[in-house]
Order: sequence, then C-alpha cells, then structure tokens
Amino acid sequence: MANAGKSGNAGGGKSASGGKSALDGKSASGEKSAGGEWAEHLEELRRRIIAALVVFTAAASVSFAFSGDIAAFLTGPVSDLGVKLYTFNPAEKFMAYVHLSVWTGALVCAPFCLLQVGLFVWPALRGRERVFTPAALIAVPALFIAGAAAAYYFLSPVALRFFLRFAAADEIQPLWGFREYLGLLYALMLAFGLLLQTPLLLLFVFATGIVTPRQVARARPYIIFLIFLAAAICTPPDVISQVALGAPLYLLFELTLIAGRFFQPDKKRMSRRNHSE
Repeated sequence: MANAGKSGNAGGGKSASGGKSALDGKSASGEKSAGGEWAEHLEELRRRIIAALVVFTAAASVSFAFSGDIAAFLTGPVSDLGVKLYTFNPAEKFMAYVHLSVWTGALVCAPFCLLQVGLFVWPALRGRERVFTPAALIAVPALFIAGAAAAYYFLSPVALRFFLRFAAADEIQPLWGFREYLGLLYALMLAFGLLLQTPLLLLFVFATGIVTPRQVARARPYIIFLIFLAAAICTPPDVISQVALGAPLYLLFELTLIAGRFFQPDKKRMSRRNHSE
C-alpha cells in the first residue's frame, strides 16, 4: 500500500511537471511568434524607410540638376515687380540651390512617403478605415499643393507689393537677397500648405466621434473670428487681402462641416462596441 501511494504520488508529480512543461512550451512558442511578428514589422518598416530615402535622394539630385529652372520659376513673383535679387557672399547662390533641391525633393517625395505609410498600416485597418485611408492619402498632398499654389500665385505678390510700397515711404532703398527671398517664399508656401490640412484633421475628429459637426457649428462665431484673425496675421494690413484669404477659408470650413456628417460613426455600432467592452 505504501509503495502504491508512493508510485501514485510519483505519477501525479510527473503529470504535474509534464503539464507545467507543456504550458511553458506554449508560452515560449507564443513569445517566439510575437517576437517574430515584431521582427517582421520592423523589417518591413526598415525597407519602406530605405525606399523613401532612396526616392528622396533621387528627387533631390534631379532637382539640383534643374535648380536654375526651378529658381527662375520661384522668382517669378518678384521678377514681375521689376525687383532684382542679390547674393552677399560667394557661396550663397550655391547653398540656396542646395536648399532649393532639398525642398523640391521633399515635396516630390512626400506622396511616395505617404503611400509607404498607408501600405505599412493597411493590414491593421478594418471596415471604414480602409475606405477613408486611400482618400486621405490623396487629399493630404492635393490640399498641400493647393495651399502652396495659393501662397505662390496670390499671397506672395500681394505681400511683395506691400513691402515695396513700405520701402518707398522714405529714403531707404530695398536690397533684397536671393536666399532671404526664397526663405520667405518657402515659409509662406509651407504655412498655407499646412493650413489646408486642418479640414482633414477636423474630419478625423468627426470620424472618431470625439465631437460632432453640430457641436462644432455651435462655435461658428468664434471660428470665424479665428479664421479672419489668421488671415490678418498672414496677409499685409489691407482689408482686400484679408477678406480674399479669409473668405475661402471660411467656405472650406463650411464644406468640412457638411462633409463631416458622412464621417460620423454609426451610433448603433458604437453602442454595441461599448456594450461589448
């Protein structure tokens, strides 16, 4: 009997140790699979970053080869006013062309980078996210180009005329530098390109359900004030320029509110998700 009890205990110990080793094996295999998935994700991310860097380098190199033509295009607003640009040290024009090629390469590479981001996150997207993501990947560069074009064709000539009139008020003669002019133009184009991304940000907020278009519409007076305040800051101090910039921004805001009704999440689906959680 004692021997039987000992053998039973030994068998129970063996089975317990066997069950423990099986659980340890499963957890170890789970950790290995999770580690393998992370390694695959990191490897894919590395490949996409390298691809983006290769495209950027190629675009910047080609842009430097055509930097003279690009500079002639960008200096169009100041050339139309009869103003000459100057360089103030021997390397200034070369460095300006280098910066010009870098900015142009980044602009050309931006859609490709967005595509790489979309392809990287695509397997994790579900349902409505797969509908909105391609539209966002198209809308982001399109709106940025629209804002940069508005700054180039509309705002920069108005701003330059204002600065010329201001300089003619006394005996101080303007002497504009080539690199400083490009810096001013870059800042204007970048600011307006980013400014036109706000409708997409607002649509994203609507899609997440944080706020609704109706709630944002209640704050319309304050938003109108902020729009025209931004227009007054970004334009010369004349009413025509401020209204010409503020009116399209306000129209874009109203169109975003209308489009936001289609981006609102389904209330029934959201309630089912909350109950399940």
